[in-house]
Amino acid sequence: MRLVIKKARIIDPFTGMDEVGDVFIEEGVIRGIEKNIEVKGNEVIEAEGLWLMPGLFDMHVHLRDP
Repeated sequence: MRLVIKKARIIDPFTGMDEVGDVFIEEGVIRGIEKNIEVKGNEVIEAEGLWLMPGLFDMHVHLRDP
């Protein structure tokens, strides 16, 4: 499966990236991050106004037995 996420605000604290761009994903692997990726037969998600970042989790969660 080939997927392009268009015009998302890409935030990656590890690399310091914080910019608007496109992400190309093929077979579940990120293959490219660019300002404008040409779409040819790929599934497209329009993400203008949305944020795209690594998974977040709650560091203050309490895991207890009931």
